[in-house]
Amino acid sequence: MSPLQNAGSFLIQSLFDIYLFVLLLRFILQYLRVDYYNPLTQFIVKATSPIVVPLRRFIPGLWGIDFATITAIILVTLLKITLITLVSMHKLPGPVGLMVWSVGNISVLTINLFFYAILANVLLSWIAPTAYSPVTIILQRLIEPLMRPARRYIPQIGGFDISPIPVMIALELLIILFADPLMQAGIRLATR
Repeated sequence: MSPLQNAGSFLIQSLFDIYLFVLLLRFILQYLRVDYYNPLTQFIVKATSPIVVPLRRFIPGLWGIDFATITAIILVTLLKITLITLVSMHKLPGPVGLMVWSVGNISVLTINLFFYAILANVLLSWIAPTAYSPVTIILQRLIEPLMRPARRYIPQIGGFDISPIPVMIALELLIILFADPLMQAGIRLATR
């Protein structure tokens, strides 16, 4: 690939991944029933509504799951991968590879979202352990389902909570053993 193609692929991937992180946050925070009036939640809803609200007219939620947001995540991922393939290879990706690559990419992004949320929460707890912040509230609600089982089995050592370490290792293992091989298989199928 030429430097211009690399730059184009990088920009497409970066911009789409940022928006996909916001869409994933919207879905997860709705599922966890995080406070709608939190300023961060308000930003996430406003940033994603232009795509989610029109889809909601055709795709209703069911059992507390926002299928319109899931559809938006899938559509944005498909568009991202198609654009990256067009820029880097000047052709459309194969349909089976496109689907597999999308599932792998969404898996990697979701796992990374939790990884970075845990890391941010750890850093915030060291920098300002007693500070109240809308971001801190969201981070704690986001990671609590993952951290609760680890905290049950891993005690604090000298006042330090080391339970994030095994959870972060487990998340990275999920990427290495599941999500990344799935994404690589999709890339191979899509670029044949």
